[in-house]
Amino acid sequence: MNRRERFGLITLVMLTVAAPVVAGLVVHRSVPEAHAAGAPWLSLASDSSFADSAAFTTLPAGLAHLLDVRDAIGGTTASPLLLRECIQLADVEPGIVRRRLQLRFPDSSAAVLYAVADRASGALDRVEFLRRTPGAGQRGLIWDHKRDRTTSVWWFETSRGLSRREERGDLPRGGPTPRAIRALGRQLLTVACADSSANSPMNPISGSRN
Repeated sequence: MNRRERFGLITLVMLTVAAPVVAGLVVHRSVPEAHAAGAPWLSLASDSSFADSAAFTTLPAGLAHLLDVRDAIGGTTASPLLLRECIQLADVEPGIVRRRLQLRFPDSSAAVLYAVADRASGALDRVEFLRRTPGAGQRGLIWDHKRDRTTSVWWFETSRGLSRREERGDLPRGGPTPRAIRALGRQLLTVACADSSANSPMNPISGSRN
């Protein structure tokens, strides 16, 4: 074996040893991005974007303000958030993806968005949205695919915190609110989320650790 052949062999061995190490470092660096958008969710969000946008423009004024979190979901809001944490929760059922986004805004209002979807098709199964405004109360909106139902829940704010549930009712099917709630869920599935094992989740509604 001449000098050139020995050099080639040594180089090949070094590359063979180094490749897994380099790959491991790349994977480790990309852990927070490991649950970035998949093709089914991107496709569904794109196909629904026109109708979703139309739903937001026809929301009642109060709900339009309540659900005005689309920029924050994508991390593009101009106002700095005190907290933005997107978590892909551990699997509890094969083929099902669960995500939770928690937000706290500079005015101390807070929101939680939770979505459940089929991993293969991207179809939504459930979307829950909570938003609490200090001094006013907390509104919850839940869309459930199985029952094709959107439920609205309201809690008043008291000097001791949130009161017991004061209002609960179903919203009409086919209206802009159920569509807007589903749109938020679809958007949540298209952004990068960290794995739950790599996070220290906070609850912006109560301000306490889970």
